[in-house]
Amino acid sequence: MKNSTIIKYGPVLAVVLLLFAIKPTPVHSQEIQWASFEEALSIADSTGRPILVDVWAPWCGWCKKMEKEVYPKIQSNFERQFVFTRLNRDDNETLLSYKNQQLTALRVAQHLNVQEVPGLVLLNSNGEYLLHLSGFREASQLRPILSYIASEAYQRQSFEEFLSEAGL
Repeated sequence: MKNSTIIKYGPVLAVVLLLFAIKPTPVHSQEIQWASFEEALSIADSTGRPILVDVWAPWCGWCKKMEKEVYPKIQSNFERQFVFTRLNRDDNETLLSYKNQQLTALRVAQHLNVQEVPGLVLLNSNGEYLLHLSGFREASQLRPILSYIASEAYQRQSFEEFLSEAGL
């Protein structure tokens, strides 16, 4: 009886075990290196790179979708041009140093004009506010904006002029 059970279910068991053993290779296997907000300010200052601030909340499904699906797609193209950091919009306890003030993450997010999540804020290398975007964005929507900031074209031309010159 035992041999007939093994013969009958053995191949199915082997396939199930094989499926558990195989780990799917993620499209973007490299994890994003999120710096703390204060580290991001310091790194940006010393390297001259602008800062991409992901403003999120633990309960926000769209924030999780951006973290898992969008940021990995842009990270490979922009990791050398930006410092990546995150702010939990709901954190009203942790104090952060920003602009010679001690502020909670919630207050920093408000200072950066983020009223809803997900939010994305771009700061220059001195931590000065450049712009923010509210709501979920696909990677294809972010790439031209990030290119505009990374190239410092924002200092000399409008976004529309940049897109026109870049043929986008």
